Amino acid sequence: MLNCKETTKLISDSLDRKLTFRERMGLWLHMMMCSLCRRFRSNIIALRRRLRAIIDPQKLVDANTPAMSEAARARLEAAIKQRMDDSV
Repeated sequence: MLNCKETTKLISDSLDRKLTFRERMGLWLHMMMCSLCRRFRSNIIALRRRLRAIIDPQKLVDANTPAMSEAARARLEAAIKQRMDDSV
């Protein structure tokens, strides 16, 4: 049985690659019992959707969410660039 740390890693991995059958079954079993990991999955999917919308506002899936202003986008891009420069 997977623990929450392993489950969140698989959730993240599943966004980038196809999970094996064994990984999918372990993930499914854990998610059936763990509301925190279900919430994590929901949040990570929403975050990914929002980040894609920043890159291309036309891809915004949720039409009720306003697009980011150009000023806010510039501030966010500068903050991300600064964070990446700091981590190097």
